[in-house]
Amino acid sequence: MDDKYWEALNRISTHEAMCEERSKTIFNRLENIDNQLAQMQRNMFLIGFTLISGMAGLIITLIIQ
Repeated sequence: MDDKYWEALNRISTHEAMCEERSKTIFNRLENIDNQLAQMQRNMFLIGFTLISGMAGLIITLIIQ
């Protein structure tokens, strides 16, 4: 009976270690995804600002002529 007890404890300890490692990996990946989304948001803002500025410049140029 003691052997089964110690085997169960070993398996639980191993399982806890694996879950801990998985959690670290998942959190690292989520952090990377957050960083990439923030970069995409900045890029989209820049593209939108550039397009709006360009269109405004074109409209002003057409009005002045």
